[in-house]
Amino acid sequence: MKKLLTSIMATSIIFNMGAFSGSAQAKLDEHLFSEDPGLTFDVISDIQGDYNDFKHVLNDMKQVNPASKALIVNGDITDRGWDFEYQAVQQVLDSNPRPEHVWYSIGNHEFYKPKWATPNKLAQNTWPNNTPESEMFENFYNFTGEEKVYHKKELDGYPLLFIGTEKYMHYHDKSLWDEVYLSDEQLDWLKQNLEEYSKNDPNKPIFLFSHHVLKDSISGSNQSPYTGDYLDQDKLEGILKDYPQVILFTSHSHWDLNLPDWAGKKVVEGGDKRGFTVVNTAGIQMGWASAGPNGGEVQTGIDFKQGLQVEVNGNDVKIKAYDYKTDKVIKELGVHHGTVAQLPPHVEADDEKNELIGATQYMEYSVNGNGNGNGKGNGNSRWVDYDPKNPPKFEGNQNVFVRHKGEMNLEDGLSKKVTFKK
Repeated sequence: MKKLLTSIMATSIIFNMGAFSGSAQAKLDEHLFSEDPGLTFDVISDIQGDYNDFKHVLNDMKQVNPASKALIVNGDITDRGWDFEYQAVQQVLDSNPRPEHVWYSIGNHEFYKPKWATPNKLAQNTWPNNTPESEMFENFYNFTGEEKVYHKKELDGYPLLFIGTEKYMHYHDKSLWDEVYLSDEQLDWLKQNLEEYSKNDPNKPIFLFSHHVLKDSISGSNQSPYTGDYLDQDKLEGILKDYPQVILFTSHSHWDLNLPDWAGKKVVEGGDKRGFTVVNTAGIQMGWASAGPNGGEVQTGIDFKQGLQVEVNGNDVKIKAYDYKTDKVIKELGVHHGTVAQLPPHVEADDEKNELIGATQYMEYSVNGNGNGNGKGNGNSRWVDYDPKNPPKFEGNQNVFVRHKGEMNLEDGLSKKVTFKK
């Protein structure tokens, strides 16, 4: 029960999706990179009582994404699900700038009140401390105005679907806690909506929000404690597998968006070869990272606050991973007709120091090549891991291609050409 307490782009951009899209190539349309998108909205998660950082994020959003039409809080709205905690969130929303619409998913922290005898006294040995399961759901419904944990909205004709657990499983099975229970009714509702929206336009993106992490999808999802979030993941994947236009946003882990597996294509056997897109939303309250290959996690700092900015033009989507601590875009994902690519990084040449500006340990570079190779090594036109502790020197007139590294279900990104002149 963790967290309880607590430059020059290539003119024609082409990417190869390899095993994740049947080795098909796709060309990203120029308007995907538009600075004036037709629709934009923000996605955050895991506020968990960190009202100061939530306030900071809202004010940053107003500055960097003023045209945003909606804010999605993808679960863990509160720290424990008390009514006064929801009221505190509302007070922050009422006293700070925010988009016109604010919509919510339900998270596991919305069910933590039963672990407390009072707001200041943790008492798990007397769980559920006279707190009925229904109270936790009613607090969520009263705050959000929803009637069920699964619901849908539309923005400019684009569907936004929300799913979530309909039971807090420890009430029903003492061996379980935060696992997600999706009823057949909810799954049928999801399938029906996907069928209807897909029939209207098979290429139009469908945005899906669920607080918990799908096993073997994105950062941390292939190690404990995230390998069993859903009681029946197969049923959920059996529905999503045929809809490559689905973009699923998951949260819960608070893992860093700098990581090379922050997003990706989840391909399910027997489904569309392009799979569906999954994106991590990071979190507001606390950052976490892997404790090692055997699983587990370690804290990375309470000043962690990251989220996403989503831009939509026609059927193309650009997702910006944003760091609200440093007020910088971390990276960007382009989604085009069911295929994805990490967009070129924001790096530049420092001709005085002969070094790259803005490069991180999660990037790699190639010298004097064409930026399209996949080989690893130290020779020209081969990709080399960038080491910020020992940054390479690029002296003389030469081109350097730089890209974000990929991992798990996400391929290495598109490259940016940086020219050093002396």
